[in-house]
Amino acid sequence: MILMQPDLAARPAPINADSFKPELSTADSSDLPKLMAPVRLETRRERTTRIFQIGFNKCGTRSLYRFLQRSGIQAAHFNRGLLAWSIQDNIAHGRKPLHGRIDQWVAYTDIKQVTREVAIEGVRYFRELYHYYPNSYFILNTRDKAAWIKSRLAHGAGFYARRYARALGVETEEDVVAAWSADWDRHHAEVQEFFADKPGRLLVYDIKTSKPQEMVDFLSPDFLTRVEDFRHEGDTANVDPERYRGNRPVKHTAEASEKPRRKKKRLERKRAREAKAT
Repeated sequence: MILMQPDLAARPAPINADSFKPELSTADSSDLPKLMAPVRLETRRERTTRIFQIGFNKCGTRSLYRFLQRSGIQAAHFNRGLLAWSIQDNIAHGRKPLHGRIDQWVAYTDIKQVTREVAIEGVRYFRELYHYYPNSYFILNTRDKAAWIKSRLAHGAGFYARRYARALGVETEEDVVAAWSADWDRHHAEVQEFFADKPGRLLVYDIKTSKPQEMVDFLSPDFLTRVEDFRHEGDTANVDPERYRGNRPVKHTAEASEKPRRKKKRLERKRAREAKAT
């Protein structure tokens, strides 16, 4: 019997090969965005191979975000609700989920928006994200449900839960907890059912019990990452409640984000005409 060895030379280079830099591993978390070079998603492989965190917030989303950045992967995290607003708006208008301003990153984490009027759990759009970006990696970050609910209730010294209650149109903490619990059960069941026949696309990652090596192995067909770069980032207990209360979410749709670009282009054309006339 002859065992055929895989042709490693034939495998494409990691998508983040050029941006994978050892110095990112030792950089302070706050400095990482400034050290990340812009990416150009030019090939079909790059445009359809993204990384989506599709578990709820308060399940290690910031840890995943920083891990990806330290691997030289351009990642977006929450962006004051821009990610969730834009994805919802794009899908509602028949556009690709990442159409417009938000189509500039490789990875997306903490895709949510909660105001007093609406609560958008962007992770619920995993089906649409897979449809348009079928070569992507989907990470269902999870933990013990009771601990997750406790963490959400404590977030922002309770302001987050009260804001969520307004969005749902309920009054008591018990009602909010019941809604969260039902969403948790439904989402986890539907995600795992959807990806059951899509091998290599989903990683269920328990932030308390799973090993970073699982994440590294999962992403390895297309991305270069390091176990030592997965660290604990963020802590609900350390969130300043007054700062959280003042950091208002922003309603910012993909359509609105295009307006400054169009205005800039009109101004450039006007200046070109004026220069030509003189």
